[in-house]
Amino acid sequence: MKPLPKVVVAALPLMPAVMVSVWVLHRFFSVPENHIGFEPSLLLWAAGPSILQGCAGPKGLRFLAWAISILMVTLITAALHFNLLQYEDWIQRGMPDKPTWATLWQR
Repeated sequence: MKPLPKVVVAALPLMPAVMVSVWVLHRFFSVPENHIGFEPSLLLWAAGPSILQGCAGPKGLRFLAWAISILMVTLITAALHFNLLQYEDWIQRGMPDKPTWATLWQR
């Protein structure tokens, strides 16, 4: 069996941040509910491996790692700002609706 190329191994720490970013985008634009069962800020852990990759990884991937980390943190912050909340917080805030622009892609 051939070993994985170095670039693939070096890019593995970026996967948690990429997957969380994709999930937040999917959740925000495709799911009609505006709440989830856990605190959305707990997803910030996924930026850790890519931040470490940005600090100590191969020079070719450092910029990409920082860009992915910043994008993920920005997405989670925006989701919190636009009321993607834990269920209990959503109830306490009076069950706010999603912004109109977030519901344009929903059927």
